[in-house]
This record gives sequence, structure tokens and C-alpha cells, in this order.
Amino acid sequence: MIHILLVSLVPIFAVMAAGYIAGRRGKIDNKNVGSLNMLTMEFALPAALFGTTARASRTVLAEQWPLLFALLLGMLAVFAFVWILSRYISKFSAAVSAVIALSVSLPNYAAAGIPLASAVFGVTGKLYITTAIVSGAIVMSPLTLAFLEAQKANGGESGLSLLFLSIGRSMLKPLVVAPFLGVAIALLGIVLPDYILRSFDLLGQATAGIALFVTGLILSAQKVSLSPRILFLGLLCNVVQPLLAYPLTLIIPMPVEMAHAVILLMALPAGFFGLLFALRYQADSRDAGSIMVVSTVMSLATLTVALALVAGTSAAS
Repeated sequence: MIHILLVSLVPIFAVMAAGYIAGRRGKIDNKNVGSLNMLTMEFALPAALFGTTARASRTVLAEQWPLLFALLLGMLAVFAFVWILSRYISKFSAAVSAVIALSVSLPNYAAAGIPLASAVFGVTGKLYITTAIVSGAIVMSPLTLAFLEAQKANGGESGLSLLFLSIGRSMLKPLVVAPFLGVAIALLGIVLPDYILRSFDLLGQATAGIALFVTGLILSAQKVSLSPRILFLGLLCNVVQPLLAYPLTLIIPMPVEMAHAVILLMALPAGFFGLLFALRYQADSRDAGSIMVVSTVMSLATLTVALALVAGTSAAS
């Protein structure tokens, strides 16, 4: 148990700490991380997703649907709750409310999820995390972008048309195209030469390390608010969301290991997509940054508990 915890969690927080220290000491610019983020999201991560899906069998790919539905239902429920809370209680704009909702509801799959899922579930974990990343890329991100685009449109297209437009644009991004192309190759039974797959592997291996380092850089640039509202949103992300995942694993038929993956993936700390979207669209990013910092610090405890519970249940079964 202790070994699983150490192997799974220590590397994640060690690399984030390295990025944080580099940013705080001015070794690397922590204000302009666009190039590093581009390397991760447009090249390294798509390469990793393609390599994983292209190798998978048809049967294994078909088995991922329960995981996809459970993650989407959980994330969308939290997104809707936080958006309503931010819009009508805290009185933020629709766009800023969407950024806050995304920050809380979309876990840090790309950075923390890849090494954690691989350490806990092995080869199958790569498929779990690929499914999770795709769910965020084709549903959660376009949903948020629709609100941000609507704010920028000044009465042009309707919110519904912007939503469909954002989803259409997201489908053309490497982050989405790569895993879908890999799935198509696997379903068609095409066996790619090893030298092609290894080329994607070589680039994909950089994903987790760079994403975690960039997360640390982003954290180092944030001014953190510890208001009751931010702490509540952090608890919602780190505690309530994985608790919500548990009944979903009972309602949606799935293997025990997949149920454990759903709970563990939903227990990951807040990701940085909300913050990056806010910066790109010049929306208020203060809450998104604070949520990310608070959630990441909280995850030292909450992720340890979630991993211990999952590992303990696996051992008992």
C-alpha cells in the first residue's frame, strides 16, 4: 500500500514542485507558458493518445463506454451546479461563471492523471486516461468556449449556434483527432509498423513531465485567494466530485477496476484549462487560478485517501 502511494503520488508532486520553484525564482517565465502548453496539448499529448488507442483491440475499446458516460455525467453535473452558483449567487458574468465551473469540474487529467493511472492500473490505465482526456476535449472544453465566444460575439450568433460551432472546431484539434484516428485504425484491424508507433511513443513520453512542470509554472504565477467561497469550490472539486462518482459507478454497469478508475480520476485536482481559457479570452482569471492552487494543495490529502481506498478495495476483492 505505502509503495503504491509513493510510486503514484511522489513523482507527480515532485515535478510540479520543480516547475513551481523554477517559476518563483525566475528561471523560466511563468507568465507566458503558451509555447510549453502548445508543445504538450498540440504535439506530445496527441502523440501519446494516438499510440495508446492504435494499439488497443476492438473489444477493449468498446469496453470504455461506461467510463466515458460516468465521467461525463459527473463533470456535467458539477459544471452545471457551479455555473448556477457563480452566475446567480456570486453574480459573475456567464463567461466567467463558465471558467470557474470548468476549473472545478474538469480534473487535471493531462498532467496528474497520466502518471497516476499508469502507476495504478498499468497498460489499461492508459486507455482510461485517454478516454477521460477525450471526454474533456470534446464536451467540457467546447461547452466553456461557447460561453466565452458568446461574450466576445456582441450579439452575433446565438448561444446554441456558438456551442455547435465550438464543438465543431474542437473536433479538428489534434487533441481530439489523434485518439479518434487511433480508434479508427484499431477498429479496422490495421497493424502499424513498430517504427511508426515508437515514433509517436518517443514524443508522447514527454507529456506527463512537461504537463506537470507547466502546472507548477502556472501555480507559481497565481495570487491565491483563500476566501470561504474558494475553499468551498476546492472541496467541491476534491471531495464532492469523487463522492458523486461512486453512485454513478453503481448505476452504470462496469467492471470493478473501471469503477475504481472513475473514482480516482474524479479525485484528481483541478486542471488548468479554465485558467488558460480565461487568459486567452481576457476573462477574469483570479478565481480559476486560486481554485487550481487550493485544489492542488488539498489533493495531497484527498488523492492519498482516494488512492488508499481504491487500493484497499482492490486488495480485498
